[in-house]
Amino acid sequence: MQTIQLSNIFKQQAHQTILKDFTLTIPAQSNIGIQMSHVEATTLFNLLRQTIPQTSGVMTGLTPARIQAIFHDDGFYPQLTVSTYLKTFQHISTFETDLDDILQYFALKDVAHTKIKHLSFDQQQRLALLRAFILQPDLLLIESPLTNLTNAGIELYLAALAYTREHGVTVLLTSYSLEELVLTSTTIFRYRPNQGLELTDLATESSSDSAHTSEDTPRPIFKIASKVEDKTVFFSPNEIDFIESVNGVSQLNVSGEQFTSSQTMSELEQQLTTLGFFRCHRSYLVNLQQIAELISYSRNSYTLILKNKSKLPLSRGKLTDLKALINF
Repeated sequence: MQTIQLSNIFKQQAHQTILKDFTLTIPAQSNIGIQMSHVEATTLFNLLRQTIPQTSGVMTGLTPARIQAIFHDDGFYPQLTVSTYLKTFQHISTFETDLDDILQYFALKDVAHTKIKHLSFDQQQRLALLRAFILQPDLLLIESPLTNLTNAGIELYLAALAYTREHGVTVLLTSYSLEELVLTSTTIFRYRPNQGLELTDLATESSSDSAHTSEDTPRPIFKIASKVEDKTVFFSPNEIDFIESVNGVSQLNVSGEQFTSSQTMSELEQQLTTLGFFRCHRSYLVNLQQIAELISYSRNSYTLILKNKSKLPLSRGKLTDLKALINF
């Protein structure tokens, strides 16, 4: 696959601006995730497949016949069995591998002769991925692949996605959930309607922010401030579910709402560690009282499930520290 370049794409539909100042480079074998809405994702996918034209801007390197898309609400032929359904697509592709040999990698071997209408949602999502894989695209576009999957379904889907990438398919994922993109992508962007794409910085904060030593004495903190328009809102630490670093800005997540803090993650970590917070990932501080489950989707992938169903990544190197804190 040659590099795909989108430069200053503008797309308007029914007098409504869907994409603006959208610039993106998609190299072969890249692993890109974009946080965006369903409407924005659908529009982007259709632009890349050239089923709709851009209003303005330039796109190069596209070969529509070599691009496949999986939308979150894709339909199937429910009366067909899994095997019959896949053979239909195999007939129109150059895919020569025996289906019996490939079904196991998508965790569908045991339902090969089951009608699609009897599959679970988890199985249907993997079936959609295998269908696209059989068509052998250079670029595969997937919207919200993990949304509404069970924990076991997420683990199996991630394994199938890794297999897809290992066999030369470049994958671009979109989701409204940043946590979902952390699990599936290495380079993550956020699309902001008035600012275009912004690279989400998941790296450790700068040395100037993390220069505090263990010799520093944490000062007591009982309220965390957030500036909201012309007022300042104060939160008790136990009200905060988790804190997320987005492009160097700390976002307090309180009962499903986000509030910006002027403090860095390093400052918040220093102040809140003694109050029950844990740096589970370089971009996340979690309130330990909000943790409900720990899930391992693969040998090197751990996820914390909070009481409010939020999913936060747990760095492999932090697992031992977490075990020491909550004794499991």
